[in-house]
Amino acid sequence: MKNKKKIPVCVIGAGRIGLSHEFDKKRMKPASHVGMWARNRNCDLVAICDKNFSQYKKAKKIKKNIKFFKDPKKMLNHIRPKIVSIATWKDTHFKITKLCIHHGVKVIVLEKPLANNIKQAKEIISLIKSKKVKILVNHRRRFDEEIIKLKKKLDKGLIGEIIQASSYYVYGLLTTATHTIDTLRYLLSGKAGEIKEVYGFKNNFKNFASYDDKNYDAVLVFQNGLKVTLQSLDIKSYDNFDFYFYGKKGKVLITDIGRTILKYDIQKSPEHSGFTELKKISSKICSSKPRKQFSKLAENAIDCLNKKNAFPLCSAKDSYIDMEVINKIILSAKDNSRKKKINIK
Repeated sequence: MKNKKKIPVCVIGAGRIGLSHEFDKKRMKPASHVGMWARNRNCDLVAICDKNFSQYKKAKKIKKNIKFFKDPKKMLNHIRPKIVSIATWKDTHFKITKLCIHHGVKVIVLEKPLANNIKQAKEIISLIKSKKVKILVNHRRRFDEEIIKLKKKLDKGLIGEIIQASSYYVYGLLTTATHTIDTLRYLLSGKAGEIKEVYGFKNNFKNFASYDDKNYDAVLVFQNGLKVTLQSLDIKSYDNFDFYFYGKKGKVLITDIGRTILKYDIQKSPEHSGFTELKKISSKICSSKPRKQFSKLAENAIDCLNKKNAFPLCSAKDSYIDMEVINKIILSAKDNSRKKKINIK
């Protein structure tokens, strides 16, 4: 019996997340888009596209016969891939995504954000509907098996009704807090619905971020009335991606940049009669080892190509909602922290 033909794949953008992370000895492999496709037995990583030829030399260490292009249009015309990963700088996502769609690519794996502004994001949403394209946005916690399990447990009442939550991020609202917001939406949607309004606050401590993506703090209000704080820290002090969920039946903490998930049960107070409190000692919900999120991302992309009813674990619509929340946080912060409603049709 003949071997099943492999799916032709290309990667546009061979920078840090596109390729270079694959050479970080501490990162679990695959750790990049090139590594993800090169290691997948169902796919053939045919070519990469990048402005920097030196990245081609790195890519050849992973796959010897890979092709190199500087122009994405020429690559798409020559290769005709079924799946394309876009791992370029955020300002280029809109243009390159449109280019891929118009060249007949049916599954696109895209680094966040979906586009550079709300207008562009709406255009992409409209385009993928008309062209029947599936876009998977790499909000990587949605491709983390333990976070997926946690969502199911929270939906089933792991800590009962969630009444308060707080979250922390570093290095820019659009660069990193978009992951925090997306994770909150993913984990809380089953119990709290979507985010319906926000209050944004300027960060007076000037925590480090890029010049075009500042840190803001916020209060996010979900449909059931749950209020969640979003707070920024300084990446030059330490990295952080923590979540605290307080329910009527206990507490869940996600820490260690998302690797560790802890549950705190309720006990009788050792100090006050008739009172209860959270236990000092937690129980681990999962191992603290890194998970193969890129492998899950590739698996989801292949399913979206081959199965009619398969859907992205993080869709273009999800990324658009995340962008809308971020946009309203900034608008609120510039408007003396007045309430801004989130209206998603």
